[in-house]
Amino acid sequence: MLKEREIYQFGDFTLDSTAKVVFRDGQPVRLTRKVVETLLVLVENGGQVLTKDEILKAVWPDRDVDEANLTQNIAVIRRTFGVSSGDPAHIETFPGRGYRLEGPVRTLPPSHVMEPAAEPLPAARPATATAKSQRPSWHGIASAISLISICGAGWAYWDRLNVKPAEQIRVTPITRLPGKEYQPALSADGKRLAFLWIREGKGPPAVWVQNIGEANPRQITREPGHYSSPSWSPDGSQLACVRIGREASEVMIFDVGTGTGRVVVRMTPPDYGFDHRLLDWSPDGQMLVVSHSDGANDPLRLRRIRLPEGVLESPITNTASGQPGDVDPRFSPDGKTVTFLRLFHRASSELMAVRPGSAEIQITREEKHISGHLWEGENSLILGSNRSGEFLLWRMLLGPSMEMKGMKALGVYGEFPIQVAASPGSPGQLVYSVLHQDRNIWRLDLASQRWTRVIASTAQDASPQYSPDGEWVCFRSDRSGEEQLWLSRPDGSEAFPLTPRGIRPSVGHWSPDGRRIVFNNPHTGEMHLAEHTAGATWKVTPLGLTGIHPVFSPDGAFIYAGQGNEILRFPSEGGKGTPVVRSKGLSMGVSPDGKLLFFFREPNDTVLWKASIETGEVSKVVDGVVPGCTSCWAVNGAGVYYLGSATHSFDSQILYFHDFRTGKTKEVTPYPEPLWPLGSGPFSLSPDGKSLLTVRVDPTESDVQLVRLTH
Repeated sequence: MLKEREIYQFGDFTLDSTAKVVFRDGQPVRLTRKVVETLLVLVENGGQVLTKDEILKAVWPDRDVDEANLTQNIAVIRRTFGVSSGDPAHIETFPGRGYRLEGPVRTLPPSHVMEPAAEPLPAARPATATAKSQRPSWHGIASAISLISICGAGWAYWDRLNVKPAEQIRVTPITRLPGKEYQPALSADGKRLAFLWIREGKGPPAVWVQNIGEANPRQITREPGHYSSPSWSPDGSQLACVRIGREASEVMIFDVGTGTGRVVVRMTPPDYGFDHRLLDWSPDGQMLVVSHSDGANDPLRLRRIRLPEGVLESPITNTASGQPGDVDPRFSPDGKTVTFLRLFHRASSELMAVRPGSAEIQITREEKHISGHLWEGENSLILGSNRSGEFLLWRMLLGPSMEMKGMKALGVYGEFPIQVAASPGSPGQLVYSVLHQDRNIWRLDLASQRWTRVIASTAQDASPQYSPDGEWVCFRSDRSGEEQLWLSRPDGSEAFPLTPRGIRPSVGHWSPDGRRIVFNNPHTGEMHLAEHTAGATWKVTPLGLTGIHPVFSPDGAFIYAGQGNEILRFPSEGGKGTPVVRSKGLSMGVSPDGKLLFFFREPNDTVLWKASIETGEVSKVVDGVVPGCTSCWAVNGAGVYYLGSATHSFDSQILYFHDFRTGKTKEVTPYPEPLWPLGSGPFSLSPDGKSLLTVRVDPTESDVQLVRLTH
């Protein structure tokens, strides 16, 4: 069935109503889906004043949402467009009434696209095709993105129909600062807010405090460092936090009145790269619980800190090796239980609970992303989760054995992870922030050191890999609402999903002939092969084998993959694997001559290793890769490019090149902004060695909101 698409033009902008994408001079403008939907309502009613209620019902038809969400969307549109009052595309405010889009709106000649059920997704040309890549027209871009949007909308439709708020809510913005405000924490009386603030162009996050109802925050942490996880003492006189440095992580306690601080405990190595909370203070004030990795090869585990002495106790959780670890610890109201999130994967975490000396309890088993949680009462929790397809706040009821008895949605949504906090002295009140981490794929010209953003969306685009002939890029994206592998031209055009829904792939690695891509499901370890078949289509089939981060040998005859404490070699046509290296293997690569394997041993490792495929002998290549960034490197015959920390600042990063012949390492170029490792994925050198595909986190903003729940 043909579906008509309306394409609107207003001022310098064009809006595809089906794709929900805005373009300026043919280039996509980075806006979240709900912001675009807000704009679409105004565009479709150009020249008319729409009431706030009319817009709210059009953008959120299936739920009651506070007016603050609309106000935020309008502010984002104005800030992004930068259009002055009176000019086309400016949004005019009518106090007490609503909004109107200024200037004429023109409808372009309609184009038609097939519904996805009526026609298979477009397929890539063979990687060996001789046709040169051409930049697509506006309609070509819109058609591709429209198809993405249609595919992503259907799967979540029925869930969203049932997402109704459990009670009335009222949302009030607390912070409206330039930059990112996240990891909020409320004092016990509910009158003061602590949060992390990354100021625009002002370095790493610091801890700030603001009185509820006032506008001017006060900085608590002034010494250099990357701060995380502010947590109030029960009496509200002190704040604990984690300061992450080059050599160690330090748990510190600050007197809120005087601003003086002291180090409670020092832990090595530093715990860098996690945007989750890592610390909580017990209700009786006698304990802290902290998330920490004991070594570069170890996952994060929870430890208690006995106060006031600052005694660091043995771990109370036991995360399996090979997983990122345990984060977001929270003491129960009686202080006897600690709940936490166990990260199994960048996009999968489960809610767990533990009492010291007792076995761990797994509360959820949904394989979704839980971004934060808190105790609301003795038998209820509130958590942020994308279990319905987008991030919402949920209330979970617990049974006597910590089993989940029910889940109800609150009327708070976010298109990115939601972090939440509350205070025992203010029932029915909580605060939250939506942490925007917009990862996109950039190309660095190694000669000129010029950066160009090439693959971008409002979703997470990462793990780029050039095809052997340089005509295609395989990358991972959740732009459809779920992580899939995608293929596109190197400039981001002609993008389409390679893998079906439900597989949740890791990185895709090409075969030497460019007609196959191997990857694994990080949840199950099952390896899959995407193969380019006759008729210019791709077919994805399971190999019936398990392995971590599989890669092809340079001749295409074998697939190398990690399995347990070994790296195995599998015949690419199928068959049992044989060990070639007696070591764990993650984020692997093979030298162009096929003689060496390059790999990391653990998710938090900073050392790149190599092993002789013939002898299995293992040796160190470089030490100093950004902690947790095990994929932030790319190898060629001469050496390896990798992302490391700058010598002058832990939060400044530099792209380095290590020369295999001389054994020397040199600086290539500073990285424009810190890259948070989890979920960013590998770098990739172009076949001609002239450019490098990397992932960068584009500038975004996060604010803190206050929620009052009324029954």
